[in-house]
Amino acid sequence: LVLTPEAYLPLRALGARWNARAAGVAGAVEAEAGRGAATGRGGVGGVVAGELLPRLVASGEPEVALRAGRAHAPRLAHAGADATGRVSLDPDGTVLVTGGTGTLGGLVARHLVREHGVRRLVLVGRRGLAAAGATELYAELREAGAEVTVAAADAADREALAEVLAAIPAGHPLTAVVHAAGVLDDALLDDLGPSRLAPVFRPKADAAWHLHELTRDLDLAAFVLFSSGAGVLGNAGQGNYAAANGFLDGLARMRRAEGLPAVSLAWGLWSQASGMTGHLGDAALGRLSRGGLGALSTAEGLALFDAALAAGDAVVVPARFDAAALRSLAADGDLPPVLRGLVPAPRRDVPQAAGPTAASFADRLAGLSSPERTSTVLDLVRRHAAAVLGHDAPDDVGAARAFKDLGFDSLAAVELRNRLARAAGVRLPATLVFDHPTPADLARRLLEELAPEPPGEPDGTGGIAAAIAEMDVDDLVERALGGNR
Repeated sequence: LVLTPEAYLPLRALGARWNARAAGVAGAVEAEAGRGAATGRGGVGGVVAGELLPRLVASGEPEVALRAGRAHAPRLAHAGADATGRVSLDPDGTVLVTGGTGTLGGLVARHLVREHGVRRLVLVGRRGLAAAGATELYAELREAGAEVTVAAADAADREALAEVLAAIPAGHPLTAVVHAAGVLDDALLDDLGPSRLAPVFRPKADAAWHLHELTRDLDLAAFVLFSSGAGVLGNAGQGNYAAANGFLDGLARMRRAEGLPAVSLAWGLWSQASGMTGHLGDAALGRLSRGGLGALSTAEGLALFDAALAAGDAVVVPARFDAAALRSLAADGDLPPVLRGLVPAPRRDVPQAAGPTAASFADRLAGLSSPERTSTVLDLVRRHAAAVLGHDAPDDVGAARAFKDLGFDSLAAVELRNRLARAAGVRLPATLVFDHPTPADLARRLLEELAPEPPGEPDGTGGIAAAIAEMDVDDLVERALGGNR
């Protein structure tokens, strides 16, 4: 897919960073307008397609931007500690925090009072003091010497937000904004209709835009947006949340370009559970860990908040990455391209000139008998399902148990699909686990894909599929275990 400026700029205007994988395409090239239009070869798009596109596709990069004839691929890089100093917040001014009664908003409010000397806070939340822990937070901040207003308002409602801002006294004007509001509504791409998009965009993107418009003429020392690593790295099942946070990143860049203060913090995982992460179980946390993402302690997160206030970049990614996990992903060829700048490239052994090539999974199945194919594919499914759930062995994954009963959610289902697609060397739909709700059903689907039944040969996958369907649970498990219970 080649994106010319006419196609790409509307996306950029929305603050979205184009993500080819999330869009379901093999790769994307953003082409810059230039003199190519005068060449008679169909403009820059034609030049790219005719001269550069084959090389860009062969590079394996899912996303490339062309600038002045040079190709650029996105990479995270260590920001270092080159900030010149700490942003000073006027103690006579007022700091507004959206999501201020939530977990992260509350942590930041306490930090602003204790470490930055802030003496006047406006905490905005839809439930106001009725929110869990809000009364205790209010009392704690007051005891620390701060004047606190807890406003029950929806920051995504422009009029309601304007009323909150208008109530700030002129003698203690607004001097900083921290936008920490947000909600999740995870879903697969096919389910992301307006009813799943609007509830996520409103508190995150709509509120940020209202804050921008209503404060752009004020003398602010800081305009801080709490974004998410999902908008930079992508995260299965969070297309709506990633896009909403991408908007925040784009808004920060736009404000910087206009000479206004702004920084967007694309946060990684915090160890302290919040309203958006409290539901994560061991399987979900294990999935993040295998992807190289560790959890930030509260002290680390607040230290990174301070560093970001003085950062020279409009968008930063405060996160804890596990170098060992990233190296393991790189060695297996599974490291997302955007993270390749964080670990050295894996050393590749030079292949021998006459060495045999590794057999594909389908080739291995072709050399097996029908019962062996059945047990091999079922074992593949159960092993990877166990890995997704964080089990050490596949014994806890019953062949006839529903994935839902085993603890699979939409994100786990996508990870299992991705694992099986890589292991089997085939393309599989995102709804694979939902369409085939047990390991036995899924094994049958893989057999149909990998060992199609030739016409007139009853011993092909039709016979294998029938064998799976007719097996009782005990027989199926015994075969999967190689005859050993």
